[in-house]
Amino acid sequence: MGKPVEIVVSHVEGKLEDTITAGTTGQELFETVCGKLGMEHITLFSFAYKDAKGYDAFVKLDKKILKQDVNKKEIPLNLNFRAKFFPEAVNDELIGDVVQRLFWKQIKEGIVDGSIYCPAELCVLFAAQSMQAQYADFNEAEHDSGVLKVYEELPKRVIEQHSLSFEQWQDRIRNAWKQQSGVTKEQSIMDYLNIAQDLEQYGITYFEITNKKGTRLYLGVHNLGMDIYELNNKVTPRLGFPWAEIRNISFNDKKFIIKMVAKDAPDFRFYSPRFKLNKRILALCVGNHQFFVSRRRAQAAGELVQEDRRTLEAKLMKTKEQLQNIRRDLESVRDASKLTREDTEHQRQEEAGMDKFKTMKKAQSGDAKRRIMDFEDMEEAEC
Repeated sequence: MGKPVEIVVSHVEGKLEDTITAGTTGQELFETVCGKLGMEHITLFSFAYKDAKGYDAFVKLDKKILKQDVNKKEIPLNLNFRAKFFPEAVNDELIGDVVQRLFWKQIKEGIVDGSIYCPAELCVLFAAQSMQAQYADFNEAEHDSGVLKVYEELPKRVIEQHSLSFEQWQDRIRNAWKQQSGVTKEQSIMDYLNIAQDLEQYGITYFEITNKKGTRLYLGVHNLGMDIYELNNKVTPRLGFPWAEIRNISFNDKKFIIKMVAKDAPDFRFYSPRFKLNKRILALCVGNHQFFVSRRRAQAAGELVQEDRRTLEAKLMKTKEQLQNIRRDLESVRDASKLTREDTEHQRQEEAGMDKFKTMKKAQSGDAKRRIMDFEDMEEAEC
């Protein structure tokens, strides 16, 4: 079996130390880690790592770990246990308190570090829900100012855009926290995720690509399909291709070829320069497509009951009122000169009555043939 190799598996709540051998598969380690964390075996999760050249990748669970391009010179070998794929409906797919908590902390991490765009008023509400999830109902005697660490709850972008002191941010988050009174820790996590799954950048992995003309663009791969973004705007997709339209995905060196279901549609082709990165793009596309198909089969069999959007909207009405109050308060102390391109794009879409799903539908409008031709004609946008 060879000499055991030391590994460190990081996750959002800490680290696990273990050893593997040349014969250890990703699945075997996956089952070991799930057992130690006390979580369900949810295949949305896997092990992220950086290869010897510093590129991000995920372990293939059905393969031997040390036969993959992990950095074998790294001692111990570092792996990061995290969600690779994202649920369409968190209530249906995140089974068990541990899975829900780990996924929530990963999403929160993305919001706070800015990799998932979130408007300021929603960041404050999320901070309040986070405090409720960690400490339950606010208690003046128990929860002094040291409990609420602003920089661990809000993105740096949001803090810098508003003329508020550390204590003033604490007051606003604390006021929102008080309104969460009576909500259990577990429900606070799911309330957070039910809102977060509707954020424009939730669950999207971006890759820089080009069309045949050489126009630099972003490909966004996610649970419902793949979208095309201009280089200066990762919030609003220009074009979209849902998984239901896609029959086959392959690549040859630098060129990807997407074959569509529609017989009159030409192949959708794009270019990406790095072979190892292209393997990751392909694996992510294939995995998301497989999850999409299995979800539709489960829905057809009655195993998943998707909550009607109108029902969910009704549940969120109280939340919307709270967000409007937070927004009015923050607008009075906001420095408009510090707004980012993402802020202005989100605001523009909101003023037009658009949300994530309406924007996605618009990007997917027209037949596949026309969208593919539009992709070929895209020019690089000015930054």
